[in-house]
Amino acid sequence: MKTITLLFALLLPFLSIAQFEAKEEVTVSNEQNDDVYLTGENVKINAKVDGDLVTAGANITSKDSITQDLIAAGGEITIQGYVGDDIRTAGGRLTIDTNVGDDLVAAGGEILISEETIVYGNLISCGGKLTIDGETKGLAKVCGGEITLNGKIAKEASFYGGTVIINGEVRGPSKIVAETIKIGDNAKFYSDVEYWSENRDVDFKNSLVNASATFNEDLGREEDRLSWGFFGAAALGFWIFYILSAFLIIVLLNALFKNWFSKAVTNLNKDLFKSLGYGIAYLIGVPLLILITFIIVIGIPIGLLLTALYAFSLLFGHLVVALLITHYLNSRNDKSWNFWTLTILAVAIAIIIRLITFLPFLGGIISFLIIAVGYGVLAITLLQHKASLKLST
Repeated sequence: MKTITLLFALLLPFLSIAQFEAKEEVTVSNEQNDDVYLTGENVKINAKVDGDLVTAGANITSKDSITQDLIAAGGEITIQGYVGDDIRTAGGRLTIDTNVGDDLVAAGGEILISEETIVYGNLISCGGKLTIDGETKGLAKVCGGEITLNGKIAKEASFYGGTVIINGEVRGPSKIVAETIKIGDNAKFYSDVEYWSENRDVDFKNSLVNASATFNEDLGREEDRLSWGFFGAAALGFWIFYILSAFLIIVLLNALFKNWFSKAVTNLNKDLFKSLGYGIAYLIGVPLLILITFIIVIGIPIGLLLTALYAFSLLFGHLVVALLITHYLNSRNDKSWNFWTLTILAVAIAIIIRLITFLPFLGGIISFLIIAVGYGVLAITLLQHKASLKLST
C-alpha cells in the first residue's frame, strides 16, 4: 500500500487513491478531509471537501465548500459552494454562483457568473456567451461572442467580443474591442477607456466618472487578426477537439495494447522507482541520441525518425498514463470492466490530467513525472516479455 501511495504521489502529487472515485453516478455526501478526484456521468458534491477537488463528467454540481482549488471539466457545471482558492473550469454550460477565494479561469459555450458571486482574485474567461453579474476584486480579461457586464470590476478590464454590453462598473482602466459596443444606463467607468468598434461613435452616456473614452484605431488591427465573435466557439471547440482526439487515440491504444497495459500495472507496485528511472532515461536519453544522429551526417534519417517518434510519445504520453491508471483501477478493485468502460474512464482521467498540467511550472513537473513513470513501466514490461521469450527457447 505504501508503494501504491508513492506511485500516485509521483503521477499526480496530490492524488490519493482512497479519495479517487470513477463510476456513472458519483455523490459526495460526507465531509472529505483530503483532496478528492472524481469522474462520472453525474457528479454531485453535497459535503465539504477540505482540500482540492478535481472532477470531470457530463453534469457536475458542487453545493458545499471546497477549501482549496476546484478543477472541473464537463458538459454542464454548476458551482454553488464556496471555493477557497482558484477555480479552473471548462465545459458546455457553466454557472458560478458562489464566492471564489482567488482566481476564476473559465472557458465554455455559455458562462453565467451570478449576482451573488464575488471573485476575490482575477477573472479570466472566454466563451460563446458570457454574463457577468457578480463582483471581481482583481482584474478581468474576457473574450467571447457576446459579453454582458452587469456587475463590478475593481481593477483594469479588457473585453474582446462580437458584442460587448456594459451595464456595470469598472474601477480601473479598460479596453473594449468589439464589432458592437453597447453602454447601458447603469454603466460606470472610473478610469479611462480605450475602445474600438465598427461604429466608432459609441455613446457612453453618463457612464464616464472623471474619465475619458478614446477611440483607438490600433485596436482595430487586433480585431482584424482575431474574430472575437468566435472566441467562445474556439474555446469550446478546443475541448471538443481534444476529447474526440483523446477518445480516438485511446480506443486505438486500448485495442492494440490492452494486454500490455494489463500486464504493465502489475509492475507498478514492485518496480516503481525502476520505472521512474527507465522513464527519465528515455525522456532525457532519446534527445541526446537524436542530437548525436544529427551530428553524424549518415545518421540524419534515423534522427528524423526518432524525432517524430519521440514527439509522438510526448504528445500522447498523458493518454498512455490515463490508460495505465484505468487498468490499474480495474485490477486493484477486481473489476471486469469491458472495453468501452475502460476507454471512457481513460478519457475522463486524461481530461483531469490535462487540466492539472495547465498549472504554471508545477504542471510541467507533473507532466514529466507521469510520462516518465508511464513509459518506464511499459519498458520494464517489454524487457520482461523479451526475457521470457529467451527462456522459453
